[in-house]
Amino acid sequence: MKLNLIKKVAVGIILIIGLTATLNAQTVNDALAAFNKGIELSQTDNFDEAITSFTSAIELFNQTEPENETKAKAQEQIVVVQYKKASGILKEKKYDDCIAAFNKLVEYSTSFNNEKYLKRANSAIPKIYYAKGKDQYEAKQYDEALVSLNKSIELDPNYAMAYIRKAQVFDDKNDAVTFKEIIDLALTISIQSNDLKSEETAKQIAGNFFMRSGAEALKAEKFSNAAAYFNSALEYKEGDTDIYYQLAAIYNKLSKWDEAIVAANKSIELFKEQGTTKDARIYFELGNAYVGKGDNTSACDAYKKANKGDYAASSKYQIEQVLKCQ
Repeated sequence: MKLNLIKKVAVGIILIIGLTATLNAQTVNDALAAFNKGIELSQTDNFDEAITSFTSAIELFNQTEPENETKAKAQEQIVVVQYKKASGILKEKKYDDCIAAFNKLVEYSTSFNNEKYLKRANSAIPKIYYAKGKDQYEAKQYDEALVSLNKSIELDPNYAMAYIRKAQVFDDKNDAVTFKEIIDLALTISIQSNDLKSEETAKQIAGNFFMRSGAEALKAEKFSNAAAYFNSALEYKEGDTDIYYQLAAIYNKLSKWDEAIVAANKSIELFKEQGTTKDARIYFELGNAYVGKGDNTSACDAYKKANKGDYAASSKYQIEQVLKCQ
């Protein structure tokens, strides 16, 4: 009796072991099938369904063979497929959906310890906010653009182009103070990161802004503002004969004779059209500055050099009637 009972128990154990082995084998086969299905779905861009299949494969492997190498492949495939999904959405410029997809990639990459795709995701997200802000700026949705660009900067404080685009918002708003503050940040970051392209872009945008602002202020006869704007422009662009001529004329309007003389001489130094009469206007402003300063001898010399072309009559009058130059 006792021997029979032992035999029956032994047989039962064997049956249980066999059944368990059979079930485990079936589970592994199901996991492999789910993995292969995920591959097929990913190849036809059915990204969500593919991720579902890979997730199912992982869960099945966890029940039987947690260390199975195919499980690790399934984890990697989830990350790869999510990246493809997010990249595809970006091409369609569906920015909010794209940001959500890349945030999901961050989640998967973190969960599966995939540093490669975590780095890609964290690099992409600030650029997507930038692209969104750029489109909003171009649509003149300035408040919305600032929200997106500020988020881009928050996520990547060293992303120079986000600062440049933000500065352009304040350019359109005619906010010179904030524009200069932001564009200077863009320049600092560009230089620190050796980003020559962004540095050049920032300088060009800033130079154009202050040149335009200076011209508008001059037209409105706001001479102090015009001088400040033109001098700001010189922080970002090479000075040329024209900008220094404008400064000389402006300083004369403001009775700042010494500054006018310096600006006029700089304009003459940079003048490149020798043999023409185009420099007459510069010498005329130089003469006006010397008159204001009380240096008639130098004024006569300047007016004599201005005595040509469109400035001949005005210069001759100063020479003969006003100063009675020798």
